[in-house]
Amino acid sequence: MKALFFCLLASLFIHSVFADKQSLFSGKNFHSFELNPGAWEIESDGSMVCRMEKSKDKNGKEKIRGMGYIWTKESFSDFELQLEYKLSEGANSGIFYRSDPNDPVHAGFEIQLMDNKGFQANSKKVLPPRKLNGSFYDGMAPKEDFSNPVGQWNKCKLICKGPLVSFQLNGKLAFSVDLNDWKEPGKNPDGSTNKFKTALGDLPRAGRIGFQNHGQVVWFRNITIREI
Repeated sequence: MKALFFCLLASLFIHSVFADKQSLFSGKNFHSFELNPGAWEIESDGSMVCRMEKSKDKNGKEKIRGMGYIWTKESFSDFELQLEYKLSEGANSGIFYRSDPNDPVHAGFEIQLMDNKGFQANSKKVLPPRKLNGSFYDGMAPKEDFSNPVGQWNKCKLICKGPLVSFQLNGKLAFSVDLNDWKEPGKNPDGSTNKFKTALGDLPRAGRIGFQNHGQVVWFRNITIREI
């Protein structure tokens, strides 16, 4: 009986560790996603790229804006997400997770993806480190900016398990957080402020995954997920 118990335990462990990866995007189609027509397209190299459109502000000045985010059809709770991304010069984008497409900023979590130097120069702003590339957006700065130069591909891995969230960029740990440490709206554990209306520790632990079209060109490819 004891031997049977340990065999069952071992099989459960093996299943949890080696659960099959699911391909969300392999460069062939958008079957796993919802998006506005024309907002994202598949390039000849098998990556997906966001598209822009021209519009006018209230003063009639022409500007370029993104045509919409792209969201998984499914929701995910505990998972390991792996992908590659590439930024254009001055780009600002992000990976949303455990999020709600109707209010992605305040009803979910984001990893900031940004050309730190180019974006800040173009916007004439100096952003706090907790809003720069590889950050737990507006909650914690990355240990360092481990990204490759603009125009080169970056590999990343996001792991969510209950309240524990970690993000690796090009094989190095950018951040690791326990969501339970965020107990107050608008406030981070280190005392700094954030923009969020709900304490991050109180947000749902499940939701959809989305990629941001913020008005600058960004590419993604080889997107896989494994539920854990």
